[in-house]
Amino acid sequence: MNTCEMTLGRGVRQCASSIAVIPARGGSKGVPRKNLRPLFGMPLIYYAIRACIDSEAFEEVVVTTDDEEIGLIAERFGARVIMRPHGLGQDSVTLDPVIEHAVDVVERMLEKRFDIVMTVQPTSPLVNSDDIRNSLSKFDASGDVDSVLSVVDDRHLCWTRDAGFAIPKYQRRVNRQQLPESYKETGAVIACRRNVLKSGSRIGKRVELAVLPPERSIDIDSDLDFFICEAILARKTVVFPIVGRKELGLGHAYRAVMIASEFVGHEIVFVCENRDELAAEVIRERNYRVVVAADGGLQRAVLDLSPDLVVNDILNTSAAYIKALKEAGAAVVNFEDLGEGALHADVVVNALYPHQDASPKHLIGEQYFCLRDEFIHLPSKKISDEVRRILITFGGVDENDLTSRLLTLCAPFVRERDIQVDIVAGPGYCHGEALSGLIERESLHKHVRWLTSTRKISEFMLAADLALTSGGRTVLELSAVGVPTMVICQNERETTHTFASDANGVVNLGLHSEVTDDVITAAIESLIGSADIRRVMVDKMTTVDLTKGKHRVVSRIFALLKTLEKQHANR
Repeated sequence: MNTCEMTLGRGVRQCASSIAVIPARGGSKGVPRKNLRPLFGMPLIYYAIRACIDSEAFEEVVVTTDDEEIGLIAERFGARVIMRPHGLGQDSVTLDPVIEHAVDVVERMLEKRFDIVMTVQPTSPLVNSDDIRNSLSKFDASGDVDSVLSVVDDRHLCWTRDAGFAIPKYQRRVNRQQLPESYKETGAVIACRRNVLKSGSRIGKRVELAVLPPERSIDIDSDLDFFICEAILARKTVVFPIVGRKELGLGHAYRAVMIASEFVGHEIVFVCENRDELAAEVIRERNYRVVVAADGGLQRAVLDLSPDLVVNDILNTSAAYIKALKEAGAAVVNFEDLGEGALHADVVVNALYPHQDASPKHLIGEQYFCLRDEFIHLPSKKISDEVRRILITFGGVDENDLTSRLLTLCAPFVRERDIQVDIVAGPGYCHGEALSGLIERESLHKHVRWLTSTRKISEFMLAADLALTSGGRTVLELSAVGVPTMVICQNERETTHTFASDANGVVNLGLHSEVTDDVITAAIESLIGSADIRRVMVDKMTTVDLTKGKHRVVSRIFALLKTLEKQHANR
């Protein structure tokens, strides 16, 4: 059989006779008994053996060792064990003769000759079967390759010393990505043709590189390395299905990004359907990975990611959808879900809709509202005797263009009292031309500052003496800052947000289509004209502490992950 005749799955061809050799001494100096030390519940050597077997790329997976206990454990994990002679177990012996000895012994036992020999170090436990297949494919891609080494990109601004002086090793200071290619051996994988090994070295003249990502390039040589690898192996895949479009606004996307930032060290993936491209753009701007599914294809896209945890911010869910996630082994958290799926989720967070039945898994009420960090560390705000600045902000989309309506009704007060107006729209706001025309007609240029988006809306809130907004999450943010607030709801759902009420210092005029301009004008005039009314509103707001909500929610989610880990460990 010629080299590279057998075809593997996943489109990778296997060299016809390949052997994997895993060298594992018992006398580790830096970390005693390193190769048998538990890592995430399994002996270190387990990971190399498992990766080689799972690759389905080798006729033989061999562990060469001088330690009987290592040999026993390696056999139980499915490897063939070759006990090396005493002379090859000394500190001064390099790996090349150890590998050649193991291959010679197996070849004599099986009465055959291998074409490709791959060394896989047990001290690189994060190398996986795909990395191994990729390394072997380098031989198939070119018949001119003698050896393949695993490396990691190591471009840095480096220095050396010459005659006692520090000398840069680079020509000019540029970003790391612009430096010339430079790779460091990881030691994880060295593969070579059999005839190269016969020459006394595994490194031939014609070398190809298999580049590994940094997170799979760790070589364990210390307790710190064990700690880092344990953390990487403990990583979870956390998937955030998100909605965000003209009819729904972008609050779900902003909240999901905020929650995702708490999952340091975990793999984060967002999933949106095609119709939620507005939300996808918001998330991409934050440099998160976004998977876009066809409309109606959300469930399949989420399941294809094999999630450990799914955090749904898609409003109402179906029982079938949540059951499918649970059957796949994922823990499920839902935000603002009033659908049948809420009955089957592990945790349901409803800060805005306190209408669900009491249940230990339902986190209901404003005490679970998740404030962004910019609202946690705020300077104190004083209530002015006069309204000198008004903030108008109706969400990331403002589908009913309440921005233009409210600016029209405010215009006489703005001109008469020389009030400044900050308008903060969102990336989905599509009434810009109409708004510009309004500002022109009403001669409001010197009074109005208009932004399509901002990363620091708390600054605009701190500057405002009065805020006009819709009935979503912004109401609670304004309350946290202490801004007298008037609400006009964009849709029926917002009318159920019970926090936006007089009890919490908010003037709520109800659904936009049911409130007249005269009523709105009278309310604006009353709020502008009375500092006492505004002070009473703020006094009511300050009785509610919203700063602990995100901590409560995130702590509950992490407790859910811990429970999931224990369940998996007991299986």
